[in-house]
Amino acid sequence: MERKSIELYPSLGLLTLGAYLRNAGAEVGMVDLTFSRDLAPLHASLRTNRPEVVGVHTKTLMFPRALEIARAARAAGALSVAGGPDAATRPEAYLAGGFDVVAVGEGEETLAAIAAGTAAGEEVAGLPGTLVLRGGSIVRGPRRPYLRDLDALPLPAWDLVDMEAYLGRWQARTGERRSAVLTSRGCPFDCSWCSKPTFGRTFRQQSPARVLTELRALRDRFGVDYVRFCDDVFGIERTWLETLLTGMIDQGLGLRFECLARVDLLKPDLLGRLRAAGLARVYVGVESGSQKMLDLMNRGTRLPQIERTAESLRRAGVRQFWFLMLGYPGETLEDIEATLALFRRFSPEEYSVSIAVPVPGTRFYEAVRDRLTGRSSSRAREGGRALLFEAAYPQRLYRWQQARFEIEAILARARGRISDAVLREVGRVVDRFHEEIATPLLLGERGTPRRAVASPTSAPTSGPPRPESVAP
Repeated sequence: MERKSIELYPSLGLLTLGAYLRNAGAEVGMVDLTFSRDLAPLHASLRTNRPEVVGVHTKTLMFPRALEIARAARAAGALSVAGGPDAATRPEAYLAGGFDVVAVGEGEETLAAIAAGTAAGEEVAGLPGTLVLRGGSIVRGPRRPYLRDLDALPLPAWDLVDMEAYLGRWQARTGERRSAVLTSRGCPFDCSWCSKPTFGRTFRQQSPARVLTELRALRDRFGVDYVRFCDDVFGIERTWLETLLTGMIDQGLGLRFECLARVDLLKPDLLGRLRAAGLARVYVGVESGSQKMLDLMNRGTRLPQIERTAESLRRAGVRQFWFLMLGYPGETLEDIEATLALFRRFSPEEYSVSIAVPVPGTRFYEAVRDRLTGRSSSRAREGGRALLFEAAYPQRLYRWQQARFEIEAILARARGRISDAVLREVGRVVDRFHEEIATPLLLGERGTPRRAVASPTSAPTSGPPRPESVAP
């Protein structure tokens, strides 16, 4: 998915681990399969470097590939270690699938201890932060405390990957040399569908001075001129953010940047400073246009905050990327219409509409555990387009609802090139098809069609938000 959209960045987690291990005296290499269609680079590295330990960063979609790597590592005589969010959430699956160790929590100190112990021929079972399988049972080491001083971490070991391969692709596509930084760890918020197996609900951040050092290094060493802040939420602490922005402006870094922010933190009075420092795009977790659904998700945000932030960003000329979610338990067709109405009003430049995915370890998952469909979350998930639990409506209905957002986005992009009258008529035809044909057919219903709440004729294309146009 990332290769298709060219949203490619080297793994900051692995590059930081590599730099930390070097400082601890380990010899480190990295096999980056981002630009490879198979495991040939891995097998070549195993033959050439003969590592004692092979660590793999795990995410849900990459579970089958991770098990392949574990088998290759074992065949080469190396100890295989699974880290990252998916292995921490379901370690039994990774240990049963061939991994020797699962590292939970932050990996720096744990992986350094595993490397040192393996080199000394010592048993790794029982090390803090590890889980291993012994005699059919899992041996759990004690929990390892979180790192307190993130400034003490070294700069990422960028030399371990082909930085030019990443930067060159961005440059060819956008004319900018884009890279990523991570200034904090953790998120103090508690959305019910969010899994936090690595950092928990802690929140720790580097100092603004340390962040500026990394930004200058990227600019001076690699010619980076655009940065993505990969923090779970950027700018949680106002004083910290203002200090960083002052440094970026005063030092004349000349970097454009993007970040993920919450609508309740992205205050309109900050936008001038953010723009002056180089803000170009913001990712916002809007999720739903229904306050009922936002409350069920435990988002902690209000619709007026979403409306105010969306309008402020539009007026400031900042591109908006909205994350939207369909199918969360409790959602009705009326709630979906409210989300579509909000989407129509503001027409964000970019967006994603996913079907809710219950991730193990979350309250959402526990709530639907007895209604899981049995589909593999690694294969059938299709990037949030597959229904993995028995929801209120069949998957085909959610697929059609996703298509409606796509149609709305197409109509929004056509404004200015096609007359408003034509666009309104197309919108009316789509809505009528939705009400009278698509929804009854997809629900297997007969009789009176459902009426849509949203209407393209009530959706202004500019001007201040009108709360009365949003369905309750």
